Amino acid sequence: MIRALVENGRIAGLFIALILVAGFGALSSLPRMEDPELTNRFASVVTPLPGASAERVEALVTEVLENELRRLEQLKLITSSSRPGLSVIQLELKDSIFDTKPVWSRARDLLNDAQDKLPGDALDPRLDDEIAYAFTSLVGLSWNGPGEPQLEVLNRYAKEIESQLRLLAGTAHVAIVGEPREEFLVTLDGNRLSQLQLSPSQVATRLQNADAKISAGELVNNSYRAQIEVTGELDSLNRIAQVPIKINDNGQVVRLTDVADIQRQPKWPAAEISLINGETGIIIGARMLAEFRVDLWTEKVHQTIDNLEQILPSNIKLEWLFEQQDYTQARLSELVESLLLGFVLILLVLLVTLGWRNAVLVAMALPLTALFTLTVMKYYGLPIHQMSVTGLVVALGIMVDNAIVIVDAIAQRRRQGDNAVAAVSKTIKHFWLPLAGSTITTILAFMPIVIMPGPAGEFVGGIALAVIFALIGSYLISHTLIAGLAGRFYRPSTSPKWFQQGVQVLWLQRAFRKSLSWALMHPQRSALLISLIPVLGFYAAGKLPEQFFPASDRDMFQIEVRLDPSRSIIATEEFVRNLDAELRSLSEIERVAWTIGNNTPSFYYNLMQRQSGTPFYAQAMVKTPHFSVANALIPELQQRFDSQYPQAQILVRKLEQGPPFNAPVELRVFGPDLDQLQTIGEALRLALTQVDHVTHTRATLSAATPKVTIDVDEESALAAGLTLADVANQLRMSTSGVVGASVLEQTQSIDIRLKLDESNRLQTDALESITLLSKQGNGVVLAAIATTDISASRSVIPRRDGERVNVIEGYIEAGILPSVVLTALQQKLAEQGFSLPSGYRLQIGGESQKRDEAVSKLLSHIGIIMVLLLATIVLSFNSFRITAIIMLSAVQSIGLGLLCVYLFNYPFGFNVIIALLGLMGLAINAAIVILAELEAQPSKDIDSIKAAVLSCGRHIGSTTITTVGGFTPLILSGGGFWPPFAIAIAGGTLLTTLLSLLFVPALYVLWKAPSTR
Repeated sequence: MIRALVENGRIAGLFIALILVAGFGALSSLPRMEDPELTNRFASVVTPLPGASAERVEALVTEVLENELRRLEQLKLITSSSRPGLSVIQLELKDSIFDTKPVWSRARDLLNDAQDKLPGDALDPRLDDEIAYAFTSLVGLSWNGPGEPQLEVLNRYAKEIESQLRLLAGTAHVAIVGEPREEFLVTLDGNRLSQLQLSPSQVATRLQNADAKISAGELVNNSYRAQIEVTGELDSLNRIAQVPIKINDNGQVVRLTDVADIQRQPKWPAAEISLINGETGIIIGARMLAEFRVDLWTEKVHQTIDNLEQILPSNIKLEWLFEQQDYTQARLSELVESLLLGFVLILLVLLVTLGWRNAVLVAMALPLTALFTLTVMKYYGLPIHQMSVTGLVVALGIMVDNAIVIVDAIAQRRRQGDNAVAAVSKTIKHFWLPLAGSTITTILAFMPIVIMPGPAGEFVGGIALAVIFALIGSYLISHTLIAGLAGRFYRPSTSPKWFQQGVQVLWLQRAFRKSLSWALMHPQRSALLISLIPVLGFYAAGKLPEQFFPASDRDMFQIEVRLDPSRSIIATEEFVRNLDAELRSLSEIERVAWTIGNNTPSFYYNLMQRQSGTPFYAQAMVKTPHFSVANALIPELQQRFDSQYPQAQILVRKLEQGPPFNAPVELRVFGPDLDQLQTIGEALRLALTQVDHVTHTRATLSAATPKVTIDVDEESALAAGLTLADVANQLRMSTSGVVGASVLEQTQSIDIRLKLDESNRLQTDALESITLLSKQGNGVVLAAIATTDISASRSVIPRRDGERVNVIEGYIEAGILPSVVLTALQQKLAEQGFSLPSGYRLQIGGESQKRDEAVSKLLSHIGIIMVLLLATIVLSFNSFRITAIIMLSAVQSIGLGLLCVYLFNYPFGFNVIIALLGLMGLAINAAIVILAELEAQPSKDIDSIKAAVLSCGRHIGSTTITTVGGFTPLILSGGGFWPPFAIAIAGGTLLTTLLSLLFVPALYVLWKAPSTR
């Protein structure tokens, strides 16, 4: 095989052709996206209970559903919010669950089983398992004509766009946000009903019984079977109007239209409202399947939208609000540029250190290994996104290490007189096991990232996978193709020039020889002196501020608005319109899209949909020309809004990297009594407001909302022919109305809502003037049988895993690390002597908890990895002492990486932890190469050890410089994510040359060759 690779150029040509075809084929077919897709482990369950207080919702709905859902053994966390008239439950599955569809299907079955246990007036629980995904494209329709926006017209075109996008190949989900919910409103004439001696409940019953959408059975005989259907279902406004509700004594038929006004109109008040650049509109979001290329799918979406835009009337404006393809193309282009720049830098380094011929041979390993990696990515199922491409950039300096060692060793043997086949054969025989060991140990160093469970592992796992694939490809290609080409094309020269053998820096060589001689003559002192540098790094690590993931460098940001929980969606819309006008007056703002009453459709991978049914909440998606503009605007806007709008909580927030969390700083207080929880939470919230850099605070167990209490004299009501249930039902019909039936239009069900025609139902004092009708049609004014009063009611009751909880959230200035604020808060609480009463406990949440969880999961398999790593080294060298030397080098490399992070003033984030794992692998790799050469020496005297280390100096130096060169583009790229990651590896690798070339030989003299001293 070796002879064929060296002597037969056709085999090498076919080998290269195979890699090229497979690699470019994979490049054209691999899915492309901006960020890794995180497994959907989140869902929400929304259950309305109209008219109920938060306490009743908790007891009658939330607790019942929670108990039923806990039967899901895959459930990791269940949180809930019980608000007046609404129960919202958030579900999170265990990190070990990857196929979530069967779990959500089982959850829906459990919810169906629990419906019989819910109150009769509770609506069906609705589970939404799409809250954790970001949309790939967002399109907005807004009214561009005179007069009030015709939402029903907008909705019809939005439905058409939705329908067309669903038909596109590769579309996973399409949703409409801000869609007006149409209904048939039947406004009953109370006076007319009284004359006919009819009650509203009787009319509702007649209307419901007139709907023939129920089964009438099936006719079956010996010959055929047929369905039986009663005609006359409610299918139009005219059919509703003609429903008979009474026949007079003279035989005259009284129809619904005789006692009511019937209109088809959008439901008021709306559940959610969308504003697009200041105009009422509708947002259509589409998400692509993960196995498709975002560029090709987006092109099809554009073609579809362009065709539909041609049929839009002039008074409807269509605009693109968000396209992931733009950011995907920009991000991947930046990373590809970094890849190419790294390749050029590495080639230049190789030309200087190895000479042009060897440089070309080694450089060939880069594109071939990259194409090999893409091929493996295709068959493994790893898409092209920023993490996998970054993995290639990370591997850039690593994937040439094997090739440098092999080519340099073959060149040395050729210069010593070996023929091509012998030089290649001896080199592979000598290096295959040590390089296999170094490759495996480097792979094992990255394995904790690969097998790390949960969203953080899914987010960064692509980096490690790409590096591992590149390492495997580098080893295979270096020991076959590159080795064969090196033997075939290297020609030793009797008088080599610098460009043939590389530059010889004589002063550096002399300095290194002197340093090495001193280290070998004084191994204890040299080992201790070198160890002081990583010890300094470990000391500096204690002063580094902690961080989970840095903020994203995006030209977009979000704004969240919370008013008092008692505010209606109409008041929220009015407030948001004023805020929006101020935003759009700024020249730096390109586009603003709001959603009121719910979250804005997710335009970033970790934005969660958690605010369903909150009329006092709004969220904006803001676009600027450049991320630097966004970064400058965020603190400016936060300060301006805080001073101008004290009546609202307005949060101007950057988009964060990594798994989602609600607030950067979060404290959770658990306990049984709501009043006590509120008191404790308020004390913690006040302490948090006194900490520097905190812009806003919020307690989820918030202030009360007003509730109108009606005290009915039951005896007077009974005398008037009314029960308490009759009074409640008619009051609801006079205010919000009741749904009596529905109309089916194609696949859409439209409610028929009945209301009494009381002209003023919006003011408290108007309730007393409402006329109630008995079943006999007799009328009585509410004030005659009841008194009204306004009292306080809880706005929300939060729970976490079945326990009542008050969550105190802290939001901080942009650019401030949450760990700094949390540490300051804990110090302040300690100074104040804060303590919890018996039966209550405090838990830290927010970014700190997410970071601790991620680190714990990352290190959860470290024991197994360490055993495998040690076994690999021991089997490679058959020596525990050499294994100890290598592991000491690995541990010290962590200190060197931390020192670099400290010197460059970066925080200690999760990305740095990942970089340190990779740095350990590189340090182990270099130590193995040195020790393999030392072990190959027949003599263990000082001169032999020095000669062995010097022979490795060229390729150790070359691999170090190429690694630094490979990471240089990431260091220069700017932002908060990649520079600290690259500094930790590149700077640490540069410093580990001290370990490889001085510390390792010194310990080898101490432990393996003590007789040489």
